[in-house]
Amino acid sequence: MPPGWSPPVPAWMSVFEGNVHSVSMSVIGCQHDEGQDVAGFLGDLKEAAADADIVDFARSSDADGRQQTVGILYWLNPDDSARWAESDRFGAFWNKHAAAAEYGVFREMVNIPLERSETLFSGPEHDHGMSRKRVSLEGPVDRHMYWGGMRDRIPLSANDPLEAGGPIRVVEEDGERISVEAHENLCIIRSGQDWTLTEGVQREEYLEQIEPVLKAGMRFLRDKGDEVGCYSCRYMRELDHGFADAERSFGLAYFRTMADLENWAEHHPTHLAIFNKFLEIAPKYGPALQLRLWHEVSVLPAGRQLAEYVRCSPGTGLLGGIAMQAAEPA
Repeated sequence: MPPGWSPPVPAWMSVFEGNVHSVSMSVIGCQHDEGQDVAGFLGDLKEAAADADIVDFARSSDADGRQQTVGILYWLNPDDSARWAESDRFGAFWNKHAAAAEYGVFREMVNIPLERSETLFSGPEHDHGMSRKRVSLEGPVDRHMYWGGMRDRIPLSANDPLEAGGPIRVVEEDGERISVEAHENLCIIRSGQDWTLTEGVQREEYLEQIEPVLKAGMRFLRDKGDEVGCYSCRYMRELDHGFADAERSFGLAYFRTMADLENWAEHHPTHLAIFNKFLEIAPKYGPALQLRLWHEVSVLPAGRQLAEYVRCSPGTGLLGGIAMQAAEPA
């Protein structure tokens, strides 16, 4: 943190129950042709995920013109998540849709120790992602809006550089099905925007000035992320629980390490355009800013991090890491 630092805009962090030490997150999705009806998949997933603590639905577009439609599920007890993954309910759902030849399916299941994670919100009332199960807030915090603030907000970083350990590993490959395990210190970021409450000029500024540069940055990470250590990036439009578009979006990206995420954020023109446009607009509103911004960043330990893909494109999720490793010089 720079000496005497005072952030230009306020931010808050989530606080969870003292007995919550780790959160499980599962991204369960199908990859399908544009315009293809996947209501059956979504309805079955919603029913199968009824036991999760939090469920979000979203959709995104791939570089090859296909789309991904997903549910993002959270549990505050990883044992509950493990039991669900082994349950007859999930097994029946997964086997049914893994056998549906008209689209691909995937599951990315990770466990997030809170000492390896941080959340940040532009307002104290925001409660997106895993933070819908928080119990209180810390803030306004001064550990943000400077390069290195993200690392300062992750407790373990005080004595661990959180460097990558080993490659993403193929666990099993059987025809159209491939299972992989993440390496030590894989970095996940889910970073969102909620413009539901914006009106007038503030709505125009988001849709006409901020969102276009945000989309450009997400496209870069999706299409050329290997240049900056990003395995994959989904820029997703959230869906309400009736599966209609909500006025919320987020990027869900997997980076090789937090250092790769930091380097993109601090140095790459696509992120600097986002950062500078936000700083151009947000400070003039202060606490009256109607746009709600948030993120959660996690650096994962190896083990209990598993992903499986059936009939999916090579760059989907952690498969992007396999492709990136294969392209590296021997």
